[in-house]
Amino acid sequence: MKKVEHLQGLHAFYALLGGQLISVIGSGMTRFGLSVWVLSTTGDPSAYTTMIFFAVFPAGLGAFFTGPLIDRWDRRKLFIGANIAASLGILAMAILFFAGSVTLWHLYLAMAVNGIASAFISPAMQSSARLLVPKEKLNRASGLSQLLRPMETILAPSLAGLIVGAFGLEVVFIIDIATFIINITILSLMNIPRPSQTAGQTGRMRFWAELSAGFRYIRENTALITLLSLFTVTLFLLPGMGYSLITPLVLSFATEEVLGLILSVYGIGSIIGGVFLASWGANRRRMNGILAALATAGAAAILMGIWKNPWTIGLGVFITGLSFVFVTGLNQVIWQVKSTPDMQGRLFAIMGTLAVGGQSLGILIAGPLAGKVFQPMLDQGGLLADTIGALVGVGPGRGMGFMFILIGLTVFGVVALSWLNPSIHLLEDRLPDHEIRQEPTP
Repeated sequence: MKKVEHLQGLHAFYALLGGQLISVIGSGMTRFGLSVWVLSTTGDPSAYTTMIFFAVFPAGLGAFFTGPLIDRWDRRKLFIGANIAASLGILAMAILFFAGSVTLWHLYLAMAVNGIASAFISPAMQSSARLLVPKEKLNRASGLSQLLRPMETILAPSLAGLIVGAFGLEVVFIIDIATFIINITILSLMNIPRPSQTAGQTGRMRFWAELSAGFRYIRENTALITLLSLFTVTLFLLPGMGYSLITPLVLSFATEEVLGLILSVYGIGSIIGGVFLASWGANRRRMNGILAALATAGAAAILMGIWKNPWTIGLGVFITGLSFVFVTGLNQVIWQVKSTPDMQGRLFAIMGTLAVGGQSLGILIAGPLAGKVFQPMLDQGGLLADTIGALVGVGPGRGMGFMFILIGLTVFGVVALSWLNPSIHLLEDRLPDHEIRQEPTP
């Protein structure tokens, strides 16, 4: 029987990206459909937020432990196994739904399984890019990979809304399972090589020692500590504190329909940013791009806070989506080029955990600060009503508006300090590029 030729290199990367796009759209449709089902069935917003928690938190926590396994295991088999695990949770939910036996705890468990599976997929994709894509084309690859989330954000809710309205949630389940099957079929046709340092490892895995080796690798590279710290602080400020406040800020003076339109332009900005990043020259200094994008995002935060106007807030959200593709995408490429490939599963897993932690902390802090500190100061007769209130206005939502301005100014401060410190903005010069030595997977 003739041996099947597996996809290699760039062809394998594009196939991997296409399969994941199909899969995340299917998963996004299911999450949207289940969100509608939870709210319509229970009428309880806390049930909805609990579902979101079980979808997100296990992915962030699980990523902490996935790195050594990603670096050790056959990547193709890992992708297939993770996608099968994710699909089993959805399949179980579909069976229970068809049988009329589904409960909330079934839903939470399925979301947790899906989140844990995702904890393998994301860092595995980031670390595999360096093994499949030539160094000079990593910017393009990163830009294209940054399109996955905004494409899901834009397409999944609209498609799921139409299908649920016309045919019911059952059809969404069927489509989601079909997308998993398509993705797994694509994965079975590709070859993802292993770094040479791990290709020959056959001895017993010492999990904690290998996980510790990832932390030790970062600790011994001051430039990587700097980059990781900058990225985590940035995510704490903007996607954490900032993005979590957009919904209550807009609803303080506008309708839910206006809010939906404003949130959708984030995805549009991200798609445009991904297209621009894909054309970013390989020889251009990436830290310059990160700092310029951060400064742009800081300006967008100030724009969102200074006026109580849906147009300026929408423009700020659009600019934030566009600029953050550059922040996350170029940061990803620096790690891919400057770190040793046999560590990248662990490094991206650690970075993913800190990213979720930074955003989560920002979200937890933003609400109490807005409701108990800044809003009272900008109510009528409040402490800042006659000073700051003359600039941003007083009344509902103006405390959050002032917070956006402070967040933007803080980001400007971070960018200024980074630019004035050569060890940060010339960070790439302090780290040599790691060339790839790999062995193919049989």
